[in-house]
Amino acid sequence: MEFDGDTLSIDIDMSIDEVQEFEDFIRTRIEYIETIDVNEQGELKSSALIAILASLKKARPEIKIPFLERGSLTSKTCGTINWICYD
Repeated sequence: MEFDGDTLSIDIDMSIDEVQEFEDFIRTRIEYIETIDVNEQGELKSSALIAILASLKKARPEIKIPFLERGSLTSKTCGTINWICYD
């Protein structure tokens, strides 16, 4: 995780333990973050990351999460993964 102003950058290849740490970290700081940027270098290790991002978007709709809003991910191991995002 890395902060740059109001933007939090994370990597897509977080393990389940790292996703749990991310959730604990972000829940108390969500008001201060305007954008969560996901670095897609690597492979998605857990769908829990997508679930956490969707939960954050639902809790705070004004937050920008371009990765989530795009609605799909192409993975070498899983192929194309799609999801539906609602505002």
